[in-house]
Order: sequence, then C-alpha cells, then structure tokens
Amino acid sequence: MKSFPLPVALCALLLASCASTPPGPPAPPLPAVRIKEMQGLISSGSFLQALQEISWLQREKPGEVPAADLEALQQKSLDALSAAFTKAVNDKKYEDALRYFDSARAAGVQNLTGDWTERALLEDRASVQKADGNEVLSLLSQQRAISLPDPSEADLKAAFDAAAQVGNRAVERFILAKMKEKGLTPPPDAVSAAEAAPSFSQMLTGTVTILVDRGIKVQNGVGYPDQIIGSGFFIDRRGYILTNHHVIKSEVDPKDKGYSRLYVRLSESPAGERIPAKVIGYDPTFDLALIKTEINSSFTFGGYGGEQVNPGDRIFAIGSPAGLEKTITSGIVSAMGRHLLQMGDIMQVDVPLNPGNSGGPMLNEKGDLIGVGFAGLEQFQGLNFAVPYHWIEKILPGLFKGGEVVHPWLGMALAETSKGLEVVYCVPDEPGARAGIQAGDILESINGKSFEKIQDVQEAILAQAPPSLLKVTLRRGTNTLDAVMCLADRPEKPIEVALQRDTRDNVLYPLFGMKLQKVGSFFWSNDYVVTRVTRGSVADESGLSENDPLSIQDWKVDTDKGFAALLLVIKKRKAGFIESAVQIATDLETDNFI
Repeated sequence: MKSFPLPVALCALLLASCASTPPGPPAPPLPAVRIKEMQGLISSGSFLQALQEISWLQREKPGEVPAADLEALQQKSLDALSAAFTKAVNDKKYEDALRYFDSARAAGVQNLTGDWTERALLEDRASVQKADGNEVLSLLSQQRAISLPDPSEADLKAAFDAAAQVGNRAVERFILAKMKEKGLTPPPDAVSAAEAAPSFSQMLTGTVTILVDRGIKVQNGVGYPDQIIGSGFFIDRRGYILTNHHVIKSEVDPKDKGYSRLYVRLSESPAGERIPAKVIGYDPTFDLALIKTEINSSFTFGGYGGEQVNPGDRIFAIGSPAGLEKTITSGIVSAMGRHLLQMGDIMQVDVPLNPGNSGGPMLNEKGDLIGVGFAGLEQFQGLNFAVPYHWIEKILPGLFKGGEVVHPWLGMALAETSKGLEVVYCVPDEPGARAGIQAGDILESINGKSFEKIQDVQEAILAQAPPSLLKVTLRRGTNTLDAVMCLADRPEKPIEVALQRDTRDNVLYPLFGMKLQKVGSFFWSNDYVVTRVTRGSVADESGLSENDPLSIQDWKVDTDKGFAALLLVIKKRKAGFIESAVQIATDLETDNFI
C-alpha cells in the first residue's frame, strides 16, 4: 500500500500535542467561585439576581456552598433590597419602590419595607403622577389601589373624581359598582353622567389621521411619493395620541436613516393641513405606539380593562380608510382570544377596516374604548382584528415612559397539557435556565396564583417590571419545588435569541412543538425519532406523532420574513410507515414564551 507523507503543519501540531506543558495555576474550588459570583452581583447592584442564584443553590445544589456562607450572602442581598426600597421611597421613585416591595414579598420577607403597604405606595405614586400632569397614569394607579381588598370610601371617591376629570366613563361605572358593593349611595348625577354615552360628533373630534412622509420611492427610474396613512386617537388632553406601531415604524427604525417625517391631521383641520408630531413610546410586540403633538384635545378616549367583551357584541370603529377621514363603520365582535401575537391575544371583528384604519379606536355601544383596530389579511374580506384594551392598559405606562417598551420575562416556553402548564424549553442564560428550571416541570403557581392558559401567565408577568422577584411553584415528578426567580428584559424576538445561543435540535421543541431524539446521521441528513408532540402545535397539525422516524433534509430560518422551515423525510406511524417528504413551516413570532 502506498503511503502519503503527512503535511508539515499537521506533523508540527501532533508534535506540539505530545510535548509536555507546565501546569497552570490550580482552579479555585467551586464553592469559592459561586461565592465570588454572588458577591459580584450584590456589589454591582444586582442583588435580586443574587437572591435567585441563592434560591437555586439551596434547592438544586444543597451542600455545594456551605449553608453559613449562603445565609450570609442571602442576608447581605436582603439588606441591599431594604436599602434600595428606602432610597426609592425617599426619592419618590415609586415605580422602583413597588418593584422592591413586590420582590420582598416574593422572597418571603415582610419586614424589609417597614409599615408601607401596596395601597399606600400606589396612592403616593398616583399623587406624584397627577402633580406631573399625567392624569391618565394617575388614574391607572388609583384603579389598582381600589382593586385591592376593602378600599375606603375616600379612596373610591378620589378615584371617581379622577375618572370624571379625564372623561373615562367606563372606569366611573366600575367605581360606582365598587361603591354599591360597600353599601354606599353615589350621587344620582354621578350615575347618570357615567351612563351617558358620548355622541359620534364628540368622538370624531378626538380622532386624527396620521401621515408618515418617507420621501420619494424610486421604482424603474421613476420617483413616487412614499407616504403611509393611518389613524389615531387622543388618550390624554395634552396631545398624546395612541396608534399602531406598524403605522409609525419608519420613525423609529434605524434602517430608515432619518428620512421619515410624522404628521397628524385633526378631524376639524382645513384640507391639506398637517401638524408635526413625534413618537414618545412604541411597542412592536403589541403593535402599539404613543405619539404627541402640541395640540390640546377637547375629547379623549378611555376604557376599563375589566370590561367584559363577548362575541356578538355590537362595536364601532373610527378611522381614515384610504385617507377618507372621519369614517365610522360598525359590526360585531367575531371572536376573542385569537393568538396572532407573540404575547397575549387579540380580538377578531367583522367591522370593515382597510389600509388607513390601522390605529383607530374600537368602541362599544357606550363609547368605551375596547381596543385598537388594525386591518386584517388582504386576501380575506371581513377578517380584521383589534388589540383588546385590557392589554393596552398594561402597556400604557411603558409607552408614556418613552422609547421602546421593555417587557419582563422568565425565558421559558410552556405548553398547555393534560398535566398543566408544562415547561418545554428554557433559553440558555435567561432566568428559567439560571434558576435550574427543567423541561418537564409543571408550573403550579406564580406568587400563589395558579393559571390554566399561557396568556394568563403572560398577563400576570406583565404587571411586574424587570428586574423583580417572583415566587414560582413547580411540580417535578411527585415533588413540589419553590423557586425565587428574577424577571429579565424580554427580547423582541425570543426564538431568534434561542437560535443564537442553542442548538437547532433543542429549539425545534418550542418552535414546532416536537421533541426529537437523534438516532444517527449520514452526510447531509440527520436521523431522528419523535419522542413528544405538543397538542395543537405545528407538528401536531402536520400529522406527526410519537415514535415516528424521520430525517431532516433541510432547515431554513428567514429572520427578515419571520419564518422557519423544515424539510423532512418521514415514515408516519399513522400512515403505515410509508415514507414521504414533508415540509413544515412556522412563524418565528411564537406565543408560548413567558
């Protein structure tokens, strides 16, 4: 047999690998590393994350770090939490104070916040917000305060006056119902005012047409005006307008390079008049944006998140379809709970909506704001949607804060199973993974409250601001585990982060709803057997089932178009193991992450 000489570089590499090298300094023992990491977190101000790490070590790694050292680190973290709470209160930063207050309760320590109560913190926050002129946020704080058990008559009256001040009849009716529960008799004129619906002529004055001028678009050597038309409505008399994010996206998209210009046209403006506006806050996840113009409005829209909306309810929309301003259309709620966004759910309506309607108010027969409408799928007539107000209510504080809204998350994907809400995936280096949560764990409760639907968990988490602590109770086999977890900032596209940090095979479970076990590979294809299929997932809808053997022939992720696709050769057990080629695809905007 003819032999071939090894390349010189390979010989050198082999010789180097055989040569002895002097030993480096010994690695420090693991407990010392753990202690140093947590000390670093505490000294850098990340004491809430340190409490999560301590909870994980106590639960998952007992004895790895001496108990006395863990207790000392825990006390140091709690002392830092107490000091941060006191400073936030003294500085009147009640957003932070509430975050630390909730974190102390989740950590199971009540004495860190002194005599302060949640109601007192909310009332003080409402006072500061009102003094700053932000009556809308002040009312939201008061709503949360009176939703706590046993509100006083004075608190109810103050909240009612605040609702009347901003013209929010839906909240007025909610407060009147609370008064009746306590046996209080409200003034007759207050009841009649709350029940009186505004006229359409009044509501039209609170709507605007939104114009986004993107300059000139050149196609085939010919220039065309590049303009986007949308709708919006006033939610604050100081000129704050709510609309859809996709309407003003070019205003905040770095790719647009600053060419975009934003204007609004009032319902009573002379033809052609355009008033400059600016974006205050925006939320791509819920497709919402808050813009402002230097015009005071005589009418503002308001709603109440607890208002019951049911299929069949008659509703109205106001907007500027194709630029036709002051257009009112009517219809009904077709369905609730549609899952088209990566968080929450949306309302399906049959109200006629067309390009230009996006961002306009969706109203019930009492004139209450029940959602923000957006045009549906172009190829289907009468299929339109709206973001329900109970989600908007939770997003408003972030929109008023300015910039892109930051949502909290635990970095875990769930599935609704017969066992309960099951963890199917944890994104590496996010709270779930760092807290030692495992695939297969069942989510029993968060802060003592249990849930049946993923969207309910998302809604509960949205009420918290990151970073803050939650007490999460899990079931692992026959054991019940309590974990203290620290919320982090949710990325705009969780799946893309998972794909960057993890292997493709691991991400297939939360993405397509199928868990695979690798059984072999040959050149470009990989052979697997399906070990789990989540009910209602893309894999389930494609007819895949447990124990199906398959090979992955191709895999594609298009982040620009927002989809992932798999080309499979599969022998479906339900089809008698006849081999067939199947392509399955899914949207990257998955709705199963919390």
